[in-house]
Amino acid sequence: MLLKRSLILATVLALGMFSDVGCKEKGETTPPDDESGLEDDTPSSPSGPSEDNEDDFVSYADPEEDMAEDSEVTDEEGNKLERPEVKEVCKGRGKKRKCEMKDTNPGLTALLGVKALTKGYNWGMSPDDVIAVLSKDIEKEYKVRQKKSGDAMAQDRNRAWKKEQLNDLKKGHVKFTSSSRHKWGVSLIQFDFEDDNSEEMVWTRDKTLRKFYFFKDGELWKIVYAFNVEKWPGMKYDEVVESRFKAWFGINAEAKLKTDPKDARPLLRYWEWKAQDNSRIRSFDQSAVHGVFVISVVNGTAEDLIGERLPNIGTEEKFSDDVGDVLTGSDVKYDENGNIVEGKPPEEEFDE
Repeated sequence: MLLKRSLILATVLALGMFSDVGCKEKGETTPPDDESGLEDDTPSSPSGPSEDNEDDFVSYADPEEDMAEDSEVTDEEGNKLERPEVKEVCKGRGKKRKCEMKDTNPGLTALLGVKALTKGYNWGMSPDDVIAVLSKDIEKEYKVRQKKSGDAMAQDRNRAWKKEQLNDLKKGHVKFTSSSRHKWGVSLIQFDFEDDNSEEMVWTRDKTLRKFYFFKDGELWKIVYAFNVEKWPGMKYDEVVESRFKAWFGINAEAKLKTDPKDARPLLRYWEWKAQDNSRIRSFDQSAVHGVFVISVVNGTAEDLIGERLPNIGTEEKFSDDVGDVLTGSDVKYDENGNIVEGKPPEEEFDE
C-alpha cells in the first residue's frame, strides 16, 4: 500500500513539473522584431542594435583610430595627402604685436578629417551598401572570437552571435515615414531628418560610440558620430575640442552661433570645419541633455539642396516617458516633461 502511494505521488509531481515548463515557454514568447507594420495606434519602439548586453556589442571601427598622425590618407588617384603645416603668424609692432597659430591650408586639413570620418564609405552609397561595410566589422570580430574559442559549443555560440548581430544591423535600417510611428522624433537625432521626404537611416553602436548614417533619395549624405562622454573621462567639451577635434580637423575651426530670430537669444553654439571638397565637419556639445559629444560630417553639395539639419536645443521639445537609453545618453533618463531625473550632469548655460 505504501509503495502504491509513493508511485502515485511521484507521478503527480512529474506531471506538475512538465506542466510548469510548458507554461514558462509560452510566457517567454517575444514580440515581433519589426513593429513598424502594426495596425493599431501603438507607436513602435526604435529597433536596431541590442541594448541588453554590452559584452555583445560589436567593436565597430572608431574614427579616432583613423585620425592618428601616421595614418595614411590618399586622394582619388591614390596619391598620399600630406598634412599642411601650422605656422605662427604675427601682426603689428611693439605692444600691439599679436601672434597666433595658423593652418597653412585649412581646407586640406579638414579634408583629411573628412576622409578619416568617411573611411570605407562614399557619398551616394545606398543603405544596403553601408550595411555591407558595417557587416565586415561583424565578420572581423566573429573571426577573432572563433580563433579564441577552444571548443565546439563556444564556436556554436559565436555563430549564433554573428547571426544576431547581422539581424540587428538590418533592423537598424529605418525609413522615416509618419505612418511607421517611430520614436526618433524625440531623440538625439530628431532634427537630422524629415518624415515622408524619401529619407532613411542606418544606425549602430558600441560601448562608447553611436553612428547614424543618413540617406536622401537612397543616397548617403551625412554621418553623425555620438561619443559618450565616458570616452574621455573627466574632460569637458571645450577640452575635447582643443585636444582632439582641432588636432584632427584643424586648429582654425570657425565658431558658429545660431540665435532665436525673435529675440536674438543664443540657441546653439558649435564648431565648423570646411573641407576643400565642400564637405563640412561640425561638433556639438550635447552632454547636458543626451550625455554625448557629437561630430557630424556632411556632403556639402547635398546639404545645399536639402538644407542644414542642426540640433536646436532652444526650442520646446516633447519627450515620451518611455524614450530610453537607445535614444539618449548612457545614463540619462527623462520624465514625461522632458526633465532629466537620473544621471543628471551639470547644466551649462550659454553666455548672454
